[in-house]
Amino acid sequence: MTFLLRDYHGHPYELTSPQEAGRRFDEQIEAIMPYSGCGQSLTIGTADQPALRIDIDIDIDTDRAALRWLPDGTYAADLTPGTPITVYESPDTGLVEIPADLARVTAATARAAVIEYATTGQRPTNLDWRHEQHPNL
Repeated sequence: MTFLLRDYHGHPYELTSPQEAGRRFDEQIEAIMPYSGCGQSLTIGTADQPALRIDIDIDIDTDRAALRWLPDGTYAADLTPGTPITVYESPDTGLVEIPADLARVTAATARAAVIEYATTGQRPTNLDWRHEQHPNL
């Protein structure tokens, strides 16, 4: 099965291999958004169903991402909460603030999760997945 990475515009990119997943992820997180920063929202999944959402800000002082498994609403928490991150979610919603208690993985951890998901089609392992509710997200 081929998975798709969708950028903040919803443009799909086929992830035909683990290497392609890593390359596309790197390409997207380094792109400059309309607000002149790099923070944005990405989803990974099948053509009709995203499974993994990544809200990421690779600013040198931030290096934080929120990694969420959409099928059950869990999020990964490998770091203690820092500060909220701001990402460009979509052209319709623009900038959104992701709470510090959700932005709890590094860009490298998010990248590894994308590659693992593109390889297995399953929720990435070796992460602390939490079920706490965040009603506004």
